[in-house]
Amino acid sequence: MDLFLTLDAGGTSTRAVVHDATGTCLGYAVGSGGNPTASGVETASATMRSTTAEALEHAGAQPKHVGHALAAMAGSTVRLAGVDDGLRALGVPVPLHLGSDIEAMFFSGTAALDGAALVSGTGAAAIVVTNGTTTARSDGRGWLLGDAGSGYWIAHHLVRAVTADLDHRGPRTALTDALLSAAGVASGRTDDKDALLDQLVSILYAIPTPGIARFAPLAFDLADSDAVAEDIVQTAAEGLADTVLALPSADRSAPLVVGGSVLFHQPGLRSLVAELLRGSGWTGPVNAVSDGTAGAMSMNLRSAGVVIDESSHARMLASLADVRTRS
Repeated sequence: MDLFLTLDAGGTSTRAVVHDATGTCLGYAVGSGGNPTASGVETASATMRSTTAEALEHAGAQPKHVGHALAAMAGSTVRLAGVDDGLRALGVPVPLHLGSDIEAMFFSGTAALDGAALVSGTGAAAIVVTNGTTTARSDGRGWLLGDAGSGYWIAHHLVRAVTADLDHRGPRTALTDALLSAAGVASGRTDDKDALLDQLVSILYAIPTPGIARFAPLAFDLADSDAVAEDIVQTAAEGLADTVLALPSADRSAPLVVGGSVLFHQPGLRSLVAELLRGSGWTGPVNAVSDGTAGAMSMNLRSAGVVIDESSHARMLASLADVRTRS
């Protein structure tokens, strides 16, 4: 047997798939976060080992049967020493190749080798893919320097708007009650704004910087009824569209694949971004994907010389959906 091991290692979860050269999925497992940037190399290595072991067991295969291994993860343009230690300890006999998580997202949504991808999760970035390789990138510079339209960006604008409301420096907004409740601020005297602010400030500053992204959904929940929330969502859409339009040499008739936890779970935001892009001359299809697992499989297969066309891509997606229901 000469099986393929494909891992999609994200900040919150790691997906492992054991499949053959046709893209038929034989085993599947989901583990905890396996991104070495977010979790550390040792944790990522241990997660890859345990998730791979579970996927192999599900497939009825052994580590020695793996002939090709690839992991898609953020920051993978430079090989991270030690990230594959867990697979070696498990007995996987081949080296682990690393691929871009955004490229994996792109190839999850299309069999084409040319196009663009836009990701908005905790962070946000866009790339141009030419002949299967990233040739240009826009944003993705982190919470301090960019990530316009990301979950963190949205949450940051949200908490600032709430603070301005409580401080009487900004307009009243329904986001205030929603955030106070979501953050666990004790109600007490609702007219004592300083007491509420003191609690909120203490809670928010205790959360690691990207972690406030958890509050981003509040903006979408209230966007239809609250002007401040609506403005945050609209501005986020404009930022994401600008990120795509800033890509040099992007073919606007080629596919654009969008994904990430924010864009995938917020269809209203996707529609706003697509509308803005259409208004700026983007004519290519816009496809939404939930994660980069199928794309990572495509990358792994292509690295072994397997040709992925529209029909084989569709079969791979169907097989992945089937194995997920059986895992």
